[in-house]
Amino acid sequence: MRQDAPAFHRNKQPMLNVLQSILPTKPLNVIEIASGTGQHGPFFTSHIKNLTWWPTDISSDAIASINAWREHLQELSIQPAQFLDVTDQQWMTGQPIKGLPNQVDAILSMNMIHIAPYAATKGLLAGAGNRLATNGLLILYGPFKQHDVAFAPSNQSFDKNLKYRNPQWGIRQLEDIQQLALTHNLILKQIFSLPANNLAVVLKKQPNRLQTQPRCEA
Repeated sequence: MRQDAPAFHRNKQPMLNVLQSILPTKPLNVIEIASGTGQHGPFFTSHIKNLTWWPTDISSDAIASINAWREHLQELSIQPAQFLDVTDQQWMTGQPIKGLPNQVDAILSMNMIHIAPYAATKGLLAGAGNRLATNGLLILYGPFKQHDVAFAPSNQSFDKNLKYRNPQWGIRQLEDIQQLALTHNLILKQIFSLPANNLAVVLKKQPNRLQTQPRCEA
């Protein structure tokens, strides 16, 4: 039942470095969206001991793999995987979901928003806005388009391939996500440039609805 993702082996260390640099050292609850094979949670929690990890996915095969890795590695910080569709109203509006905490310190989504309809991005941001504690972090990993930044040829080819496979998929414009995030009290905190033309985008939950234009926090 344990699946192995090549992408995990490529991005695990760069993303660990990001998490170690941005997460507080106090005990933290982290929901992972679209956990896939389930390899990231055990790796991150084995290096960052203050995390309790809540993996989720929409795929039954992924949930089976997540739980199989959890059992195999006996990483006590990993909770049982839960089915989660981020376009579901229960998630987006902050209603209680069985098996998940209602408020968390961080939400991580790796390689999901470009391999899903844009409605999934909207749902992810809405749910994060309702479930993150004040100053909590939403962390996105993957390829993005950016104004005034050259679109890498490899990402151009990847984007075309994604849209060929499903017209609703594709690499998203970061500024569009940033603007949408503001409507859910999420402000851009930091951007990390990572290998293979990927970014780690960190958004922070604000206490009140923001009326400012998108900006990157100093």
